Amino acid sequence: MLKTKKLLPKKLAANPVVVAMQEAAANVHAANMNVFHVARDQGRKVWVTLGATAGSLAAQNIRLLKNTVAAANDKSVAAWDAVERTLGERVMPVLDKVGLAAPAQYGVDLFGKGLHRVSAQVVELTRERRQAAKRAVRKPVAKKVVARRRTRPATRLAA
Repeated sequence: MLKTKKLLPKKLAANPVVVAMQEAAANVHAANMNVFHVARDQGRKVWVTLGATAGSLAAQNIRLLKNTVAAANDKSVAAWDAVERTLGERVMPVLDKVGLAAPAQYGVDLFGKGLHRVSAQVVELTRERRQAAKRAVRKPVAKKVVARRRTRPATRLAA
């Protein structure tokens, strides 16, 4: 029974219809609260299940992506090997017969040396930039000195 019975006039509080309506309202309210709590609990279960499913799907997609990348890598390595084999078996003998194989190899060696030289320069420049950044951080900031204005001596008035 609701506490509002005290707020009703005595005639209405004793009326069985009013009492039945109050009890029905209390029952409807209690049923609504039960539905609310059940929905909240079910919602939590759905979110937990959704999180677990999303995690497993993400892991599965990452696994598929890794497999796809590995397969593409294998194909590219196989294609590169085929190109190298073709160059070694077909192109190099022809260049050797013509007399161009040695200069071609010399060019490749020269290119490799140049590449190593450029890589060393990049490393050196990177090292110098890091050192310059460290030196710039260590330098104390010069304080700005503001020159004071000289005041003129006050002239005394002759009395």
